[in-house]
Amino acid sequence: MANEITSTTGTQVAASAAPAMSPAEMFASLVDLAKDPAVDPQKMTALVDLQMKMMDYSKQEEFNKSKIAALMEMPAIGKRGEIKNSKGGVQSRYSRFEDIHRVVKPILHKHNLAISFNVGHSGQMVTVQPILSHTNGFVEKGEAMALPLDTTGSKNGTQGAGSASSYGKRFTMKAMLNIVDEGEDNDGGSNDPLFLDGQRAASCGSAAYERWFRQDLDTKGRALLVAKDWHEQFKADAAKADKSIEAED
Repeated sequence: MANEITSTTGTQVAASAAPAMSPAEMFASLVDLAKDPAVDPQKMTALVDLQMKMMDYSKQEEFNKSKIAALMEMPAIGKRGEIKNSKGGVQSRYSRFEDIHRVVKPILHKHNLAISFNVGHSGQMVTVQPILSHTNGFVEKGEAMALPLDTTGSKNGTQGAGSASSYGKRFTMKAMLNIVDEGEDNDGGSNDPLFLDGQRAASCGSAAYERWFRQDLDTKGRALLVAKDWHEQFKADAAKADKSIEAED
């Protein structure tokens, strides 16, 4: 008989006539099959492993659809945060974490998603990792971001760690959810990997950028940054990041 599956006991199951089963229904069928003492244990184990992979794939597929739908609804975020100079004037603006979270939370909830963060430390660095979770149990972990402790002003170690983690949450959430600041200027940007790496390092502040520039680049890379004036741009961006981190404390 065509389109049939033959078990190890010789029993034939007409697959062509049976409707497609969901992963959960198929798993239940495997549980019933496992009760048959005549079933080959090794083949049964292989079937269960295959079913688990199918269920994981189904969850990831549902997660991907939900994430894409959510990203398509993400708006630009207004820059309500202010960094003031010594005279009290507004030097620059930035989007605050609470403003971003307030906007994205209902969008994520609509698509059965939620974002959270793993905050830890590595040596003298604070690490922040974004985690996007679906109600079906699938979890996507973003790349962890390492930030130096914020030692500006009169902050103690605890305050410095809190300030750095707050900045890390804001930055990694924007990256994971493809959020842009309203009025963000990308005219000087580039798709060059070296530019993007330098941009990421500068976003962590002057100490992180200096370490990346001095330790993580070869001579050719440093020369290219200087030749294209990217180094000066990144140093200025890093200085702004320092003030942003301080302002968020």
